Amino acid sequence: MSEDNIVINQPEEEVEIERIPVNGTVVINISEDNMEALLSITEERDGGDAVTYEDITHEIDTRKITHNVDLEAARLLIENKRYGKKIYLAKGSYAINGKDGVIEYLYETTNELVPKKGKLGEVDYKDLGLVRNITEEELIAKIIPPGLGKPGANIFGQMIPASDGKPAKFTIGSGTALNDSETEIKTTVSGNLVWQKGCFVVEETLVIKENVDVSTGNIDFIGDVLVKGNVAENFTVKSKKSVTVNGSVTSSTVIADGDVNINLGSINSDIISGGDVKLGFCESSKVECSGNFHSQSVIAGEVFCKGNFNATQGRGVVFGGKHTALSGFVANNIGSENYTKTQITLGNSAVLTEEKLELTNKIRDLEERTKKLLQVAEVLQEQKKNTGALSADREAMLTTAIRSRFTFQREIKMLAGRIKEIENELDSAGEQYIVVHKNLWPGVTVRIGTELLIVDRHLTKVLIGKDSDGHLAYLPFTKPG
Repeated sequence: MSEDNIVINQPEEEVEIERIPVNGTVVINISEDNMEALLSITEERDGGDAVTYEDITHEIDTRKITHNVDLEAARLLIENKRYGKKIYLAKGSYAINGKDGVIEYLYETTNELVPKKGKLGEVDYKDLGLVRNITEEELIAKIIPPGLGKPGANIFGQMIPASDGKPAKFTIGSGTALNDSETEIKTTVSGNLVWQKGCFVVEETLVIKENVDVSTGNIDFIGDVLVKGNVAENFTVKSKKSVTVNGSVTSSTVIADGDVNINLGSINSDIISGGDVKLGFCESSKVECSGNFHSQSVIAGEVFCKGNFNATQGRGVVFGGKHTALSGFVANNIGSENYTKTQITLGNSAVLTEEKLELTNKIRDLEERTKKLLQVAEVLQEQKKNTGALSADREAMLTTAIRSRFTFQREIKMLAGRIKEIENELDSAGEQYIVVHKNLWPGVTVRIGTELLIVDRHLTKVLIGKDSDGHLAYLPFTKPG
């Protein structure tokens, strides 16, 4: 190889490339609904200028972003040099529509009849929840008013309207009322709370359209009760006012603070009334009333009324049983041709006399028991004196004997005081008569005050009262009674 053909490699000469400085940039992305703005920054290169806080605020102002701008987040983004990291720069406020008003009922909006369960899970099939007693001025519903809407705004500060809530829809039923501020519904009367046609009503009279039986359960009502049918066996009707039964009452109980009216009558039932009692007939029933008693016939049973006993309508018969009236006693017929045993008591004097006899017997019993306790105490005290001490049991027995003795003595004193009151009332009692418009039959026993008369013959149109000697006698029918 010749020297001419030898190639010597020479190093290439380095070429210096000119780099153009690139400044950092502010990037703001805005959502389509103008409710969000995302901020990011890029890093400067080749000696370019880094993004400053002023760059960001200038861009914000240029883009006219004004609502809920988080400048602190932008500052931290720069300080921490979190290039390419997107942060929320601004968020709009969404409009909040007001909530609709609602009504909160404090009672179940149903009239479903369900047997009541006891604490131990037992079921009472005679308590079906037919009656919901409620008193006047009782709160039954709260009304929550509608809320106001809260307007919103996008990131540019443009307002977004909001709707106010709608008022609650409700109906005011009879027996209820809305308060002045329209925030509560209260009862205006006492009665039965019933859900009816989308609202609560208060019925002052409870109407049972048919019978009181397994379909209704027992009735216990704060107001008047009207039973259009009958009261079936072993069911009870109670009322704080009056009870009216169009049909009959059989082997059941009716209790009322007011009057009791049973159009057909009662059989083998208990009736207690704070007012008058009126029955079509009364058979083998026990009746107590503070007012007057009326019935076309009273057969057996027991009647006690503080007012007048009247059996003058229809047949007007009273036979069998034991019947007491404090004010007056009048009937068409008392007793029967079969000499049915019938006891008639008239006047508070007779009742007071019976009470005096009971109290006297009780005093006699207490005095006897007191005497025995005294004997026990004397024996134990003598033993204690002789021995110096008693056993714990005998000491307790002595203490009990002494305490019981003083208790009995106080009770005797109280009973004696009541006897004295009775004697004063008996001394001031006026004249009273039992009036018989038609027939009085043997078998009848009459008591007025402390006097007793046993009817031993059939009489017609007669008065029974005290004669001039203070004894019971048959008096002329023309005598006032």
